[in-house]
Order: sequence, then structure tokens, then C-alpha cells
Amino acid sequence: MINLVIVEDHPAIAEGLAGLLGSEPDVHIVGTAADRSHARALIERHQPDVVLCDVMQGGLDGGLDLLADFAGRTPAPAFVMYSAYSKASFMAKAIARGAAAYVSKLESAEEILRVIREAARGRRVFAPAALSAARGALRPPTPRELETIDLLARGRTNEEIAAALSIQVKTVESRLRRLFDRYDVTNRMSLVYLARQEGWLLDLG
Repeated sequence: MINLVIVEDHPAIAEGLAGLLGSEPDVHIVGTAADRSHARALIERHQPDVVLCDVMQGGLDGGLDLLADFAGRTPAPAFVMYSAYSKASFMAKAIARGAAAYVSKLESAEEILRVIREAARGRRVFAPAALSAARGALRPPTPRELETIDLLARGRTNEEIAAALSIQVKTVESRLRRLFDRYDVTNRMSLVYLARQEGWLLDLG
């Protein structure tokens, strides 16, 4: 019997998953959680075999933070990260933090069940495309660089960014030049677009 916890912040989706997956003879739904703190308490109390965890839990990539909470623990459940977003940065984080699998919400119920069963057996289930995407993921900006990009996304000028971060305008300018060179972009809008595509801005809440 596979003891399963579902972490999903949309009640209707969580209920549907629990009903669908719990109808399988070898799956027992231990419980569902809509936020990181509730999920952590549920997992620690019941020690399930598998956690099916929405990457975007809480509207951010909070599912990956929940995964990190249990990284390296023994015993620890197998985390099957599940998302509508096939972002290379998300996949790279999932792999680095020890997830057992990364599955798309667009997959069939049969495929999600297959992945859960494989994860319960101690296997890691990542499609070759996911592994390739994760290997090719861009190195994310540092926290200070992310603060700068976030302010750019809010339409701030270099002077306003400098004031907000208590740094010199020249420091902002040099930081932006480094980011442009690193990510092969030519202007501020392109940098912000790339950050949104990669999911980096979501890390800031």
C-alpha cells in the first residue's frame, strides 16, 4: 500500500486528485494540504511513502521549498513534483533538491499513477527531456541581482534602484552590464522577460 500526501492549494483540484488516486487499490490518501506549513506538519506526523506536490503551491514555487525542507532526511518521502510549468529552472531545482520525479499536470491519470508507483519503489522518474532541460538551465541570479531585476520589472530607473538598495548608481549600471553579458540580452526589457520565463521573479514573492 502506498501512503500518499497531496499538496495542492486549489481545493477542487486536491479533492479531485484524492478521489481519483485514492480509488486505486494500492493507494491510500493520508491527507491533503493547501500550504507549506500544513504540508510539513502532515508529512512529519504520518511519514507517507510519496508526496504529490504542486510546484506552484501557494502561488510561488513553494512546493520546491517544501521539497528542500525534507532534503537529506532519513527517512523521507519520495517527492513527485507536479506542475503545469515545464520550466528548466524548476526542473533543475527539483533534481538538485532530491525529487523522485517531475510530472506535468497535463499527463493522464494513468501516467501520474505510474510515476507515483515508481517513486514509491525508490526509483527516480525524470523524462530524458526534463533531464536535458535541467542540465541546460541557466544559472540563476544571486539574491541581490534578483532584487535588481525585480525593481526593473516594476519600472524603476537606475537611480530609483540604487536608492531602494542603498547602493551607488554605478553599481547598478555595472550589475546590469554583467547580467546582460551573462544571459546574452541587450536591454532591460529582455532581461525582465527572461527572468519571468525562467521563473526567477517568482522566488521573490
